[in-house]
Amino acid sequence: MPIIAPSDREVTSPTFVLDSRPSRAKRIQDLLGSRTGTSLVRTVTNLRDVRESLAIAGSDSLWVSYTPNLTFELLKSAARSSLRLGSAVLVHEFNSQSVPMLANSFRDVVFGKPDCFLPPEELAEVLSAPNRKDLFISGTVDPDTCTITFGRGNLDSIVVPFSAFRPSGAGVVPDFSDFAIADCGQTVRLGEYEAAVDAILYEFDAEYRRRLKKRRIASQKTFGASLRRLRLQKKVARSDFPGLSEKTLARIERGEIVRDAIRPRTLAAIAKRLGVEVEEIGSF
Repeated sequence: MPIIAPSDREVTSPTFVLDSRPSRAKRIQDLLGSRTGTSLVRTVTNLRDVRESLAIAGSDSLWVSYTPNLTFELLKSAARSSLRLGSAVLVHEFNSQSVPMLANSFRDVVFGKPDCFLPPEELAEVLSAPNRKDLFISGTVDPDTCTITFGRGNLDSIVVPFSAFRPSGAGVVPDFSDFAIADCGQTVRLGEYEAAVDAILYEFDAEYRRRLKKRRIASQKTFGASLRRLRLQKKVARSDFPGLSEKTLARIERGEIVRDAIRPRTLAAIAKRLGVEVEEIGSF
């Protein structure tokens, strides 16, 4: 799953799905279109489609290909016109002689064996997700260097050593010969062993850690965070609020239920149990 010249991507030009299987191409087109709210997704199922697509492509177009001969035709047509094609996710292998052409044609590109990638439907979902940079779409296990190179949804990459995948508390060890990305880019599977993508990013991506810290600081200023601090200060358990379930109180404290969505009588009951006025809760 090599990755060339990664960068973040904001697509305003059409996205193209190259696939000789029209049914799969149409399915991916529909998924990408519905999630991005745009009709700028085109299917390319034959060589004539490739040549026609170049007429409407832009420098920030995204090309997702499952069919090698369509990709090769795209590269040849682009070379004849000296075009830069934008970004690409190529779900098939290339020989080493073709890699320079990829680097010359695309601003950033991920390619590799199909079993290195998410399934088509999940790949489409991640590529169009707002948080795609925090999700994985592919990976290549390199036994020689004892590393895994992961492709992220924004076509950036991150290299992680085998040593990062420590045995679980239950004694499950990673099987690097049985690799998969699962759960829409949120989980890495190595045989029976699983690792959370957010944990990997936290350990190996300093920029991700900075963003997470900012989110945590912001969350600490919410009504729910203030309520939790006050409750702990008063040494009151979540189960000690008559008429209010522990689950609901936990959702309020996590910010899943904002203050304006809480019923006045519920707020009054919480304040009464904690011995404060409703207006005082947010000051803690």
